[in-house]
Amino acid sequence: MDALGALASALRARGLTVNNANGAFEAVEQAFKRPPDVVLAARAIDEDSALADAFAAVPDLADTPILFVVDDAEGDLGPDDVLRGDVDHIVSRITEASPRGSKPTPLQEIRGDLQQVPLVDLLQLLAMNRRSGVLGITTPIGAGELRLSAGEVIDAVYRLLEGEKALYRLLGERDGHFAFSPGEPTSVRRLMVPTSRLLMEALHQVDEVQRRRIELAPAGEAFLVTEPSSDDLDLPPLHSHETFNVGAASGGAGAADDASAATSVPDITAPMPTSAARGSRAGSMPPPPTLRAAESTALKLEAMRFPTAPPSSLGEPTERAVVAEKLTALLQMPHNLDELLDEIGAPDLLILEVLMELTAAGKIRRISLADLTTPFAPPEHFPVLRSLVTRLARPGFAPPPHLVIAASARRMTMLAHAVRRIADAVVPAEPSPHAPLPRPLGVIRLGDGVELALIGLPTEESFAPTWALALHGAAAVVRLGDAREDALAAHCEALELLLLDAEAMLGPLDLASPGQITLLVRAALEAAAGV
Repeated sequence: MDALGALASALRARGLTVNNANGAFEAVEQAFKRPPDVVLAARAIDEDSALADAFAAVPDLADTPILFVVDDAEGDLGPDDVLRGDVDHIVSRITEASPRGSKPTPLQEIRGDLQQVPLVDLLQLLAMNRRSGVLGITTPIGAGELRLSAGEVIDAVYRLLEGEKALYRLLGERDGHFAFSPGEPTSVRRLMVPTSRLLMEALHQVDEVQRRRIELAPAGEAFLVTEPSSDDLDLPPLHSHETFNVGAASGGAGAADDASAATSVPDITAPMPTSAARGSRAGSMPPPPTLRAAESTALKLEAMRFPTAPPSSLGEPTERAVVAEKLTALLQMPHNLDELLDEIGAPDLLILEVLMELTAAGKIRRISLADLTTPFAPPEHFPVLRSLVTRLARPGFAPPPHLVIAASARRMTMLAHAVRRIADAVVPAEPSPHAPLPRPLGVIRLGDGVELALIGLPTEESFAPTWALALHGAAAVVRLGDAREDALAAHCEALELLLLDAEAMLGPLDLASPGQITLLVRAALEAAAGV
């Protein structure tokens, strides 16, 4: 049904009137009230010809053409089949099959290009004429709809967005096509603010959103929470029950009912401590450059551009605190601006304002696109790495050998995401457990059938009885700086496992960088193999 809904939006954008039905009975009921020109149905759900038989049983509908949508065609299409992805061909077949033939249809009144007719101008025209209907819009990144009643926009949907957020996002699109189909919409009214006030606010918000996007991520950078110095600074859990309802005319937002949300987020104007280096650097490998070092210059430039946090212009303090909490929760793993704006239900401008405040305060940092993915090693190093991994096989344990990385549960989340961005890693499809339990992080494929498994070991001592699940048969254990030392060391000593200190080998580590993780694993391989 989701796929048919997307197809319906695409057909409306080409000027067709489309009604959806959830089954053969509902389709016949709707067709009897308002006879359609053509019926579109998924071939997969009509294997027993229930739909065709249902229409044939009603004399007034027996001659209704039925076209069947298929996802792909291994051979020739049947006479009544159309490919779901070829919308232009579907429109052509509808025109051919319709009893009206090539007669002009009065259902499509307005159709055009957003580059020639901006959406704001079009809505003002429809409002002046008090038109009712559905305005379908197709852009390069998806389809949307604006539903109007007597010239007022009562609902908006765009991709996965709804309401005011969808309306503002559509009003910001400059490339695409639109088509207006008249008729009273049947959707529930979700936009209560008059359209004239919505458009006035949109003129402000669309330009501001674009300007702040350029300031925040001129090269499409991603964002990540700045790593605290200890687990004592862990962020509170995300309150999933918070909702947003921002009045466009006033530029404000309804305050959240739960006032505790305002105090659950650390003060975004306070400086956040940075991680201290643990241990001394040892071995022949030079300390790698870190993202944190690369960010220092960018943060200094940012401080020159924004000596203080940007002025707030949208949202009540409680709502801004909730947005800050949601941002810090999402940014435990890197996200780009598009992902953040789609994930959080608040207005785009409010999200960007709070993100700028957190960035200016040093609590969120940028990550360049070049630092988001990396190969495990240069191709010429793989033969040596395969030899090292082969030495780590433990008698009595099934391959592949596994290397355990121990850290707090909070840092484990960041570590798991970094492993996902190693090009030679195969990561588990199932989500990570919510409890701090040992978990597979991924398998590094080195070629010639040689693999190395990476196991994450959250070091919360209350779950120490589960550590044996990961430690038995391990080649070595790598301890990150915030891991509890005494308990883990005792377990490793009892099992005669080599315990390595990550910071002692490489110095301060940036867990957001997959390149840092590859250096750590390769250094651990050398140490475990006695090189």
